[in-house]
Amino acid sequence: MTDSSMDYLPTPCGAIAVMDETGRWVPFSLRENPYNPVYSLFYGTRQEEALRPDANYLLCVPTSALTIGHTYSARLLGAPLHFGGSDEHTEAVSGTLRGYSIAIGAYDPNDEEKIRQAVQRLAAGEAVEPYDESSFIGYTLERLADCGGFSFRLLDRSMAEILFAVAYVQNGRAAPSEYEAAVEFWTT
Repeated sequence: MTDSSMDYLPTPCGAIAVMDETGRWVPFSLRENPYNPVYSLFYGTRQEEALRPDANYLLCVPTSALTIGHTYSARLLGAPLHFGGSDEHTEAVSGTLRGYSIAIGAYDPNDEEKIRQAVQRLAAGEAVEPYDESSFIGYTLERLADCGGFSFRLLDRSMAEILFAVAYVQNGRAAPSEYEAAVEFWTT
């Protein structure tokens, strides 16, 4: 699925939108996420289910549609999510609603720099935050306080687009946490 411009992505769990500080929706496009391996779901030790997502997209926000210095959010509207996990400079929020598990994942281009600064400050006995953003690139990224998605602020136009991975899958016989683990796997 590729859509040249859309304002929101409908999902079985609610709509995902990108908004500016005033609540105005920012258009984006979708691409199929190339990271789409089978996820093995175990029921105890004997049964196994090979699971594929019902949807697995990259939500692509063109930086040309954003204003440098402004804060935006990419979020699931009207539905609660929670911290889902992190791996290799990515983070995900996830949840289960209406029989589906969903996750939104985001890449932090400044994660290495944050780690470098944190180590340096901790060694000096200083507070880790706030970070010095003078050496950051692309955009800042933070998980929203309610875990409904992510906020980001465009720093420069060194990247043509900002990507958010979105995956959802219908729940079956296993516990919802097992399906949340699967969508987190596809989005981090």
